[in-house]
This record gives sequence, C-alpha cells and structure tokens, in this order.
Amino acid sequence: MAGSNTPKNKLELPHVLTEAVKEGSAVVVLGAGASMECRSTDGRRPPSADELRDHLATKFLGTKNEKRDLATVAEMSINAGAGEPQVFDEVARQFNDYTTSKAHEKLGDFRWRGLATTNYDRFIEQGYVLNTAALQTCIPFVKNEEPYEDRLRDERNPVALFKLHGCLHHRLDRDVPLVLSNEHYATYEKGRDLLFNRLRDWAQSSVLIFIGYRLADPHIRDLIYKIDPTRRQRWYMVSPGGDEHDVRFWDKKGIEVLSTTFSGFMDSLDSSVPQLFRALAPPVDTGQRSYLKHLKNGNPSDQLIEALERDFDYVHAAMPFDEVSAEGFYSGYDHGWSGIIRKYDFARKLGEELLYAAVDVAPDSPAIRMFVLEGAAGSGKTIALRRAAFDAATALDQFVLWLKPNGILRADIIEELWALSGLRLMVYVDHVSLHSEELERALHTLKRKNVEVTVVLSEREAEWDAYCGGLDAFLPSTWTLRRLNGREVEDLVDLLARHRCLGQLTNLSRAEQIEAFLSKDRADRQLLVALHELTQGKPFEQIILDEFNRVLGESAKSLYLDIATMHQFGVIARAGAISRISGIRFDDFESEFIKPLTNIVRISVDRFTGDHGYETRHSHVAEIAFRAVCDSDETRSVQLSRIVGGLDPGFSSDRLVLENICKGRNIARTFADVEHARKIFEVATAALPESAFLFQQAAILEMQHPKGSLDYAEELAQTARTLDQNNHIYVHTLAEVSRRKANAALSQVKAEQLRAQSRRFLNEILTNDPRKSLTFCNLLIDEVIDLLRALPEDPKEYMIIEFDRKVAQAKERLDKARRDFPGEAEFPSAEGRLWQRLGDEVRAKRVLQQATALKAQNSGVFLRLAHVQASGGDLENSIETLRAGLQRFPSDKLLHLELALRLVEHNRSTSPEIEGHFGASYGVGDHALDARFFHACYLFWAGKVEECRKLFDEISTRSSSDYRKRPNPEEGVIDQFIAQQTGSVASVRDDYFFIQSGCYPKQIFAHMTALSGVDISELTTGKQVRFRVRFNRRGPVASSVVV
Repeated sequence: MAGSNTPKNKLELPHVLTEAVKEGSAVVVLGAGASMECRSTDGRRPPSADELRDHLATKFLGTKNEKRDLATVAEMSINAGAGEPQVFDEVARQFNDYTTSKAHEKLGDFRWRGLATTNYDRFIEQGYVLNTAALQTCIPFVKNEEPYEDRLRDERNPVALFKLHGCLHHRLDRDVPLVLSNEHYATYEKGRDLLFNRLRDWAQSSVLIFIGYRLADPHIRDLIYKIDPTRRQRWYMVSPGGDEHDVRFWDKKGIEVLSTTFSGFMDSLDSSVPQLFRALAPPVDTGQRSYLKHLKNGNPSDQLIEALERDFDYVHAAMPFDEVSAEGFYSGYDHGWSGIIRKYDFARKLGEELLYAAVDVAPDSPAIRMFVLEGAAGSGKTIALRRAAFDAATALDQFVLWLKPNGILRADIIEELWALSGLRLMVYVDHVSLHSEELERALHTLKRKNVEVTVVLSEREAEWDAYCGGLDAFLPSTWTLRRLNGREVEDLVDLLARHRCLGQLTNLSRAEQIEAFLSKDRADRQLLVALHELTQGKPFEQIILDEFNRVLGESAKSLYLDIATMHQFGVIARAGAISRISGIRFDDFESEFIKPLTNIVRISVDRFTGDHGYETRHSHVAEIAFRAVCDSDETRSVQLSRIVGGLDPGFSSDRLVLENICKGRNIARTFADVEHARKIFEVATAALPESAFLFQQAAILEMQHPKGSLDYAEELAQTARTLDQNNHIYVHTLAEVSRRKANAALSQVKAEQLRAQSRRFLNEILTNDPRKSLTFCNLLIDEVIDLLRALPEDPKEYMIIEFDRKVAQAKERLDKARRDFPGEAEFPSAEGRLWQRLGDEVRAKRVLQQATALKAQNSGVFLRLAHVQASGGDLENSIETLRAGLQRFPSDKLLHLELALRLVEHNRSTSPEIEGHFGASYGVGDHALDARFFHACYLFWAGKVEECRKLFDEISTRSSSDYRKRPNPEEGVIDQFIAQQTGSVASVRDDYFFIQSGCYPKQIFAHMTALSGVDISELTTGKQVRFRVRFNRRGPVASSVVV
C-alpha cells in the first residue's frame, strides 16, 4: 500500500540502508516513540512513560506530581497490594481505543529480516493486518517456549516480531510478565532470553534501524555496546530531536542518526525504494518451468510457482545441478543430483524394487501411499532414494517432487498440483525425521480430502522409531538397505575403475577387487566406510582423523568439530548456534574460517529464518570425526557442554541435536565418570531452565549410571513434573525412581513405603501405556526377589504360600502385559529376569518344592517350580515336577504342554508319550493356539506331515493376523532337532520365493534374507537348495537356504 507521491521535504536516505531494505536484510527495532503517532478517535495519542507513571501513581498510590520514574512507581503499585494482574490490566486499558498509524501499516510494504520492539502494544501486528497487500505475514513471539521455526514455516512469507518487554495480550502470563517495574527489569531475560539471542544474531550481520528510541533502554544499549561497530554494518537511529552532540556520539558507535519521525522515515523509504525492489525475486521465465507439461487443468498460482522453486526440486531429465567430481561423489561430497545425472551411482536391487513398488498403484490403493527406505548411516540411502526418484520421473514419466532440506511440504500445494494435473504425485523426502511433524499434518489433511499422493521416505531405523511414530498411521511399507550383493559389487568396481577412483585397489585383479568388498570383514560395513578403507588402505577412523588434522588453524579445527558434533545427528548446524558456541562472528566465518574447510564443509541458507547453515560432507563422517577427536570423558563432556549451551530449541535442527545429545541412557553408557556426564546436563538446564525434558533425562542418567544418585534423580524428576504437569511420562519417571530406591532401601518397611509410592504414581497415569505396565511388573518381580531373600532356612507354611502367591501375581501380570503389548520386547526380558533369578536360588527351588507338597488349589505352583528348575539346568527334576503336577491335576492342559516340551528337550527324539501330552494340551473349541502350534511343529518333526498340515491350517484360520506372523529368528525347542531339508525353487518374487520339497505337501515360503551366500536375483526355477526349517502360524518356513 505504498504511496506514490514524493514528500516535499523528503529525507535523502543512506545508500547502505536502502540497499539493505531492497535485499530484505534490514531489521527494524521500535521503541515507545514509534507509538506516539497512533491516535484515538478523539485525536489523543497513547500515553508517554511519564503519563503512564502519573496515572498508576494516582490510581494505586494516591499521589500526584510524582517525581519517581515509571519502573519505581509500577513496583510500588504492585507491592501496595494491587498485585501484578491488576496493575497490568490497568496498563492495558490505557492503550485501548487507539488506531494504528499509517507508518505502522507501511512496514508491511517492505521485506524485513526481522522486527523487534520493547513496546507492549500491538500496533505493529494491527498494521500488518490492516495492510491487505503486506509482503510478509507478521508472526509475534513473546517467550522461549514458542516453536519459533515451526511457526515461521507455517506461513508463506513470514517475518518474526520479537516482543522483548512483553505483550498486552500475554500480560497475565507468569513466565513473561510485562517488563514494567524495577524487579522486572532486573530479570528481563527470564523466559525470553532466546528472543534477545536471536536479535543479537540478526545484529551481527544485518542493518538495524532503531525507531522511537533515545537509546536509553539498557537492553538496547547492551546490544549496541557488545557488538564492535568496526566489525558490523552501519546502523541507523530515526530520531526527530537529535542535536549535533547526539549525532557525534552515536556516530562513534557506528550509528547514523536520521533526523525525522517514524512517518517521515517510512515516507522517505517509500519514495527511495521502488516497488520493483520490494517484492520477492520474480520467478524464472515460464519457458523454464518443465513441470507445466503435467498441468493440464489450469495455470499454477503464484504460491504454487514459488513453492516449486523454493521448497522442491521438480525431478526431470534436464534438471540443473551443481557439478561434483567422481572422486568427490565416492567420498560422500555430493549433496545434489550430480552423481545421479552423471551416473556415478550403481543400481541397488532394493532401490529398483522400491521404485516399482511405489509406482505400481492398484485400483483399490489408498489415497495416501507411503514407502520407507531404512538403513544405517553411510549405507547409501540418499543415493538410492535419489536414483529411485530420478528413474520414476525420467524412465516412467511420473510427476516427481523432491523435498529440499530446508523446504516445507504444505497440503494446499500438493492439493493444487493434484487438481491441476489429475495425476497421483510422488513426493520423495530424505532424512524424514526433520520433517515428520509437518509431513504428518499435511498427509492427514490430504487424506481427508482424498488427494492421491505417494510419499517415499528415507531414515535411519532408530531415528524413525524416535521421531516418526505418527507416520505409522499411514501403514508404511518398509524396505531396509543392507550389504551389497555380488552384482552390485561388480557394478561398483567397474564404476570405480572407469572413473579412476580405485586407489589402493588399482593393482589388484578384478576378482580380487570384488572379493575385497565381499570379504567377511567388509561385507557388513557401511558402503561409505568400505569405499574409503579399500581405496585408501587405512581404517576409516584414521582417514577422518587425518582429514581433521590437515585443517589449518586451531580455530578452524574447533569450528569444524562444532559443525561435526551437530551434523552427526543428520541436521544442519545453524550459523546462529555455531556463532554463540564458537564465539566467531558471522562475517568472519567465510572470510577467515570457512576457507580452510573448503571441500569438507558445505554452506546452505534457510529461506524462512535467513540463517546460514553448515554441514560436513556426510553425517557418518561427522559422527566418526566427533568420536575420533573427543576420545575421553573430559573432552566429550567439554565439547557436548559447549554445544548444548549454545542451542536454541525454537529451531527444529537445534532441538533435534539437543534431544540426541541429552539422552540419559546414552550418556550413562558413554561416560565412565558421572561428574563429566552431569556437567552436560548442568549446562543444558542452566541454558534452558524451563525444559522438563532435560530434567527428566538428567534423572534417567542418575538412575542408569553405576555411580548415579537416586536421591538426586528423584529431585530432578520432580522438577520435570513441576515444569510440565500434563505429561504422564514425567510421572512415570518418578514411579521408576521410587521403585529403584525401594530396591536400595535398607529396611523392608522403607522398601514397602517406596513401592507403594511408586504404585501411586503409576495409578495417576490414566493411559494404557507399556512403560506403566512394565514398572508394575518389575515391582512384583522385585517383591518376589525380596521375599526370597527374607525366607529363613525353615520357612513357615504361610511364608511358603505368600511367596508362591507373589510369584503367581508376577507371572499373571507379565502374561497380561504380553497380551496387551505383544510387540514390546521389555516384557519377555522382565520375565526372563524373574525366572533366571529364581533359577539361580536354591531357596526358591526349596520353597516351591514345599509349596507343591501343600494342598495347591491349581497347577500354577508346579509350573513355576518346573520353570525355575529348567532355568537352572535341572531338566530331569523339572520333568518329575510336571509329572507330579499331572498326578494332582491330570486334565490340566498347561501341565501337559510343558511336560511335552520338557520331554522333547530331554529325549531329543519323538515318542508316543510326547505326542500324547501334546494331544492333551488343548481341546476342541478352546483357544490354546500355542499348544496347537507346538503340536504341529512336533508332527512335522515326527514325519506326520498330513496331520501337521491340517493342524497348521486350523491355526491359521483360528488365529489373528498378528499371531506368530514371523518365525522365531532363533532355533526353537522343536525345530533345533529337525534335520536340514532339500528341495527346489518353485517360483521367485521380488523379495521372497517358494520351495517345493518332499518334506511337506505345500510349497514352503522363504524370504530373501534367508539366503546364505547368494542373492535372490541368482535364483531360477528348479534350482536345487538345502534349508533349515522354522515355523510361523501358516506352517514351515525356510531359513539358512543354501544353493
């Protein structure tokens, strides 16, 4: 809404200032004077500081002609009994009924790096709302906890506004009160120090324009004095009343005084910066928009054009790319499309399978299809994903988008593309944990609107589990990239030879070169590691350490280590964070320090925050560099403490680094010295005192470390709960601390009190959470162990009954937990702890033996004693116990099943007795699936294959799809005794095949991972194979298949 008329007395603005405005790199900081141009309906202006002081003094203190300053009067008013809420409400009333000024509205006519103000009012925000043609959307921030980067990314063209002294709309927020009284000024940064840090980051590399200040504000003066004017750009102060002394004084501080008002400045800016230089850079010429060939139903909106240039790579054969040499590509330097277009990569079979699976859409496919490529760092995920995307676009003519690292995926963009093209879009996202929340929101929106899109993602398995759980709702098909097969190695060796990148392998024969990659000591190494080690002839860690040591200058080495420490988690290290951590100014990065890091550090720019970012050539390289350089508890502690102290969790990248570094269990395993480990959390919680997550992880460190303090853990966990009372995970941590303190208690009474306390905490958790169930189970197991320790040599009958009852309770709770959470590995582990502990104790056996002699009401005591005896290796007595139980309870199906299994272990052969017990372990119409399963396995072993097939068919029909979906990866009680079988390949699919064998009437399923020493691509129909047998709910499954 910029005016076109030139003011009569137009101020000639400095060239540096107008250029910064044109570039969108200037920051405006507004003080109280800027608000004086606003007016009420009757022509009044807002109150000045003195007028507000006089009003508060009259209302709350009953004084007139007040001489004290506003801060003192405000503090006295609060302490006089009015309290903060009433005083703050009165301040808010003084700013009612005012209309924002035209100067405020004109702020929206320009692009700014950012905005900041020490004013409480909302005139800036209102000005952007009234300016319907504003080039940016104003996003106000008042406190640390607001998700800074996430809120910016929700808007197309955002500009952040930092309300440094609070906001009238948040005046009753205890975390960020209005900075009004002396007490507030003394603690002004509490709850908003990150806002000041972000402004300081801007100040290092931006032109700052102060409007409405005499620069009396101590916090603004602090900003000016701390940044050397000789090492930053010139700043400007808009002040209508500055005299020659002011001009000379501020000139020495690198600040030029512009003698004009706020409106005068905006009018001069209006006439000095033409409209052409205010908007975002115009899109490229339509002729270069290759994606238009897909848009048959209309023309793209400006928003769509902008998104396709800023957020995505449109994948096509003629797409632009930054050139990377073959040597650089094989060293992990390529962050773009060069290696794909130049065909430096080799075909990965899994990548090809993923490509065709993603493209093959059945008529009844859901609107949202999701595929996930998992693999270790350095395994080649990104290259395989890029190749799949490129081939989908070029060979199969799909409409393919690749989300850029700093791009954002919005539902409205995908919906518009779908509507204009009428095509199912394919969107590829690498390192999806960095985008998981926005992707989840977008996909839910698209699903509701039935927009058809296929997303193909890549991530490390651990990162997916930690950060991408919400995406599991879209039922992703997961593909895991593992070691190279023979064909892939041959292709790789040929490529290395063609591009003269064989290095140390050059003088070997081709067969020896191939064998080097396939040898046992290399086959399971990540591709990136194997490439380095084989071509350079040194361990990967030594290669990276040598690379680090070659960096010139200790400051440059330190900077590289800081970048690597952050990038090892797959995130780009922000310049703002690196500057605070290293103490190196932004402008010095590229002029003095980045140059020595050429070819080992890459620079990028985030379009939403304007931040530069730095990363090593590969996150796995960064991980190795950190481990190699920080090789002691002390060096790791110092380095990690430096990093966490400089992070701003308002940025998703910083938040991810913080969460990865500050994992209590990992820290406990990494550090032998607990004091060095504690130092990391001391720094982290000092920097972010409101983070419940950090205090909880510090508590977990104390619980997990051998030298940790449970009392300190309880204090930390209580702090976490106080900070966030709505998250049950912190309540669970308190319950776990109480449980562990009970185990360490010196008296039984104290232990019982602490366990009761733990159960009270658990009962506060209303959700059906596996962690809650696990702690309940562990409490019972702990009590079993305590009772066992307390039993005398000659226990009384009631003691025996109580002990057996407690064991039964623990077993019952564990069984229920395993039913409720069948996929959780912690419950079998907890049960193993119970039986192992009881099996190691002579007293446990003796007490349970005495319990069997009593008049037991059910078979449970016999089963428990037999389990303890078998766990301790006493198989014969275990069998005798089960026989005794059957004499007492002859129809008990569980006793029959356990006895059959124990006899299999003991006899190692089939017998009519064993078959009889299996047959008696279930009845017609019951749901004893496990009993039927083990009987069917036994029948296969016994050669009764037709009976075996019928029983497996019954199991498959009666069971749910989750029941024994996959065979046990370890040899079971029965299949360990089944001999190796022979057969021939009946048919081959993409990742599995079937075997025809005389050992079973049906074809036997085999997954590609069951193959030993051969790739599935080498299988042909009729090829003879040998294999071992495992079982799932459908019957026998082949494993350890050998051609």
